[in-house]
Amino acid sequence: MKYFEVLDKNRQKLLPAFPVHPGAVLTDEIEARGLKKAAFARVVGLSASQLSELLHKKRHVSALLALRLEAVLEIEAEFWMRLQVSYDLAQARLQLQRAA
Repeated sequence: MKYFEVLDKNRQKLLPAFPVHPGAVLTDEIEARGLKKAAFARVVGLSASQLSELLHKKRHVSALLALRLEAVLEIEAEFWMRLQVSYDLAQARLQLQRAA
């Protein structure tokens, strides 16, 4: 299993200043590859509205969807799952801070 990290010029791990939802990364991938959203949704087993919800941070990436994305985009399922878990943890941390 490969792990991907973003490093600065001194090879130190960079952490995002704000939570990044997997839908934001997926939006960039779809656009960069010139894919049609409706066709992409069908290929990964989603309806167009489900894909739209994912791209707009209203739906999460499940393990099954991560595997489908891996098959279509050749980006490891673990990458999508790490993005989702990181986003969920960041959102939970914000919720706890607001409650305190």
